[in-house]
Amino acid sequence: MRHDLLADVFSAIKNAEAVGKSETTVESSNLVKNLLDVLKEKGYIKKYDVQPKNNYHQFRVELNGRINELKVVKPRISFGKGEIIKYKFRFLPGENVGHLLVSTPKYAITTDRDIEGKEGGIIIGFVY
Repeated sequence: MRHDLLADVFSAIKNAEAVGKSETTVESSNLVKNLLDVLKEKGYIKKYDVQPKNNYHQFRVELNGRINELKVVKPRISFGKGEIIKYKFRFLPGENVGHLLVSTPKYAITTDRDIEGKEGGIIIGFVY
């Protein structure tokens, strides 16, 4: 039984990277699509395609072997305008290494570097 679609997607991608696969298939949702867009933009995956099934869709994700860690933050952490720096130290291994995946009212899904502490939001996960 599935409880957290996003955690399942991140686990599938991370496990496929760990065993050296070049692609994997994950379930779809709008949140997953937006996060895959961010991962593609930042160079962690090559591309993804939509594969229609009977009454739902899946994403076929092409990997390029750059992901060391990809995790969901649970419980989701809300942060204010200037508070994201302390969460960078908590979740990322070093300065300018990796990205916090955040949801903000203005940008929807983006990374910590794209908002540059200008607004608050919710931390969804991290990748490096």
